[in-house]
Amino acid sequence: MADITLDQALPVVRNLAGRKANAFVRRRRLAIDEREDVESQLVLLFLARWPKFDRERASVQTFASRLMDKELTSILRYRLAQSRQPQELPVPDTGPTAASIHQFRVDLERAMAQLPEVVRETASALSWLSSVEAADAVGCSRQMINRRKHQIRDALVAAGINSNYFFRRGTCQ
Repeated sequence: MADITLDQALPVVRNLAGRKANAFVRRRRLAIDEREDVESQLVLLFLARWPKFDRERASVQTFASRLMDKELTSILRYRLAQSRQPQELPVPDTGPTAASIHQFRVDLERAMAQLPEVVRETASALSWLSSVEAADAVGCSRQMINRRKHQIRDALVAAGINSNYFFRRGTCQ
């Protein structure tokens, strides 16, 4: 029998590694982009073990297949072991504290106190009603409600009350 060189064996090994990696990734429902990583790992393993190949004991195909099957088993065991490791559970956001809610109310009252009475009434109505319902309740047009909304927003922003009010104060995670 003629000796086979690594250059002659490599195309067969790459083909086998590609098929085994593809089947492994599909069976284990891994991301498709992991196929190339698994395939490379199998080819590298074969290259590392090439000096131990004995053509009297097995063909290149059989030698490579056995090596790759063992390596795929090791990869699977490693992944399963990782999934069994205890993981920290995410800490739920506790939300604002009672003290920060109290401070918010104080800031809100200060901001609203500077507005005209009709705008404060509109803000109160808008906290419970839609714009259309608030217009009916306050007795003005929806266009006027929109103008008052701008006044309310400007007053709140001037007082430092905006979408990141609680985060800025460090009370929410």
